[in-house]
Amino acid sequence: MKKENIHRALETGVKILSQKGYHNLGLREFLENAEIPSGSFYYYFKSKEDFAAKVLEYYGDKAATYYTTKLLESDIPYAKRLETVFNEELERLSATECKEGCMLGSLTSEIAGQNEVIQKVADINYRKWQNIFERFFKEGQEKGVFSKDFKPSEMAVFFLTSRQGVMTRMKASGKNESYRLFKSFMMKLVKS
Repeated sequence: MKKENIHRALETGVKILSQKGYHNLGLREFLENAEIPSGSFYYYFKSKEDFAAKVLEYYGDKAATYYTTKLLESDIPYAKRLETVFNEELERLSATECKEGCMLGSLTSEIAGQNEVIQKVADINYRKWQNIFERFFKEGQEKGVFSKDFKPSEMAVFFLTSRQGVMTRMKASGKNESYRLFKSFMMKLVKS
């Protein structure tokens, strides 16, 4: 498969897995949306599990790049960086009427407990994101912007785990109120 076809397959996988989850992923629907011949899927992916793991890895890397750019490589003030991430994520979630949350969280909840391959990829992604947020909170503390009441590692874990709970709650309610409360609480919690 050409590089652009693999990219299209992974992007399509993110879209479908975000909307429908692992167990509702239909191969025919995927192939049609990705514009891949039906015989090609198993040439490039060993199984549905292998496909989901590669999509999850791709999604995690893409999010890590986003977080690195927004939180670690930006010149705007630290609190504004975090607020920007919140605002952009809230906009994305609202655009889907809160039907899609975080694909990593959704797949982790759906199958990571029964599937070692997915569990391993999910854990690697969470650790990657946690390291970015930990570094961000540490830098913010060193600049006197963020509270030193908590270790940067604790702030990162709290942020990411709370965020996943909020995403689940939003999907249940179909409203973004819980995310707005989370944003407000986090902004107050981290400020010095």
